[in-house]
Amino acid sequence: MIRWLVRLLALPCWLAAQPPAELESRRGIHPRLYLDSNRVAELKAAIQTTHAGVWSPVKRQADSIAARRPPAYAEPSDPNDEQLWQRDVGNNLPYLAMAYLMTGDRSYLESAQQWSLASCGYPHWGGARFDGNDLAAGHQLFGLALVYDWLYHDLEGETRATIRRTLAERGAAMARAATTQYWRNSFLQNHLWVNATGLAAVAFAIFDEPEFEEQALKWVALVLEKYRRTEAALGSDGASHEGVGYWSYGVEYMLKFWQLGLDFLKENLSSEWWAKTASYRLYLGLPQRSWTRQNAIVDLADCPRGDWYGPDYLLRRLARINQDGHAQWLAEELARANVTNAAAGWLNLVWHDPDIVALPPSDLPTLRHFPDLDLVSARSDWSGAESLLVFKCGPALGHEATMKFDYDPGSGHVHPDTNHFVLFGNGEWLIRDDGYRWKVTDQHNTLLVDGKGQLGEGAMWFRGSAPLAVKARPRILMASSTPELDHLAGDATEAYPRDSGLRRFVRHLLFLKPDVLIVADEIEAEEPHNFELRFHPEYPASQDDDGAHLSRGKKAALRLEPLTVEEVQVTAAEMPAKDRDGKQTSLFTVRLEARKARWRNAVALSWSLVEDTPVRVILERDGDRWLFKAGSRSVVLDWGQAGAVASGPRNRL
Repeated sequence: MIRWLVRLLALPCWLAAQPPAELESRRGIHPRLYLDSNRVAELKAAIQTTHAGVWSPVKRQADSIAARRPPAYAEPSDPNDEQLWQRDVGNNLPYLAMAYLMTGDRSYLESAQQWSLASCGYPHWGGARFDGNDLAAGHQLFGLALVYDWLYHDLEGETRATIRRTLAERGAAMARAATTQYWRNSFLQNHLWVNATGLAAVAFAIFDEPEFEEQALKWVALVLEKYRRTEAALGSDGASHEGVGYWSYGVEYMLKFWQLGLDFLKENLSSEWWAKTASYRLYLGLPQRSWTRQNAIVDLADCPRGDWYGPDYLLRRLARINQDGHAQWLAEELARANVTNAAAGWLNLVWHDPDIVALPPSDLPTLRHFPDLDLVSARSDWSGAESLLVFKCGPALGHEATMKFDYDPGSGHVHPDTNHFVLFGNGEWLIRDDGYRWKVTDQHNTLLVDGKGQLGEGAMWFRGSAPLAVKARPRILMASSTPELDHLAGDATEAYPRDSGLRRFVRHLLFLKPDVLIVADEIEAEEPHNFELRFHPEYPASQDDDGAHLSRGKKAALRLEPLTVEEVQVTAAEMPAKDRDGKQTSLFTVRLEARKARWRNAVALSWSLVEDTPVRVILERDGDRWLFKAGSRSVVLDWGQAGAVASGPRNRL
């Protein structure tokens, strides 16, 4: 295969290269993308038995699409308008085609043709800056390619010719973009994956059309080269720097390509990232009893709290590839809870393997450290009503990519949030992330130095070249777990500009399960600076007589109490913030400010049901030995040894 790729890229006459036998064996055959006639027949039988549960929502979605007319085109007034509404047009096409293949109902065929011709007729796929070269085009190329291939023999002649002509013309535009646009070398970013996969689908759909064969084979080589570079760039831990929402977007298109690569080229996944990435979605998921469509995942980076894509069909594919019962369980439970997003739910038919036994996560550790991204997920148990703590203290792109790249290969959705954490308990968010916003450190639960934050901040998109230029590698120092206590520690010093004067910022998180968190920070500089620690409760907090800040939501109560207030100013108020576009908004913030050269600080957080009172934490200091008491439980932090031990009813010392 590599020999063929080299020849294909090097020879002036593309057809002089001998395409792989797998590709040649599909010449003149339709359907061939993800399905062939045998697989269609198998699925038509399976939707009556093993696949009945995944077929029902596909049919419902197809019926909903068929009942609507495709959206009319509206000329964008702004050249920067991506026209992302067109993504749904592309997403809808495979549903209609699949429904026709499964049922033979010509109303689906007619609707598929109507929606396809609407897509072909849009004069622009994206505003002037994005026309034909980004996401609106990537989605529509993919959807049209499947309609062309799956319905090839049933499409009206003129409709088939129109789709083929559009695929060739728009595919050529995307191929040019793949060598000229900003995303061309963004091997760790979703735009490249979406657009390259759309181009690949077109190439495999029309490669045997004589007038298009030469360019189609050229596109295959181009996309394969980009995906091989992506495989080499992925970290080894399965985590995504773009957050869980963008993880599902990117994984969908990567998996779509790699099945085509396997079927047509005998090229397959090579990165160990794939064996672990289902665990990323599992551990960054909220407790099961709290799932809703808008609230099911941890929203680090630029992602929402609900999945954008799937992820049921993605997890089923990963379960199949890795024989992973836990991924199968998560897919089934998310679908059963009706909290998935149906962007490409037709893939459930293609990727579901009913022979994989679903395994609940009860046998898994409650703590998971993703060491390349240096992200830790820690929960009190797997009951479905547990508390969840997520801590982030790693390089923007992960350790491996930081050392491999001397330019930014796709960190735009990262936030400058090292040593930041979020907390969920009693069915509700307690300490929050800032969401999809302007990239500034002060909107996170971490440290400011003289009012300034970390490398990469200050714009709509994370400025990844700044930490990459100095190979900044903040890191997790500890991620230990017992049934009573999780101890996490991170050194965020390298995340800050060297001219900030910061010499040390190590954070300890002592998670006394299930309802107490101690945040202990050690901050040092060569001379006094204005240090500020920020905490962002989900709901505004009011100050009690004892100095603690109490926040009550709909389900939970949170107590936040600074324990070391000497020469520290504590305030709580709505603070100015910026949304994604830089427009003014606000975030409720508890601020701890001190001017010092060396600062050891501790804050206690405890939570309960909203009608109850969270436990109060008491600090007793004996030099480097700090004892935190929470009722009958206690934990010791020894600054000298940077260690912690827990004692309580179940573990007396």
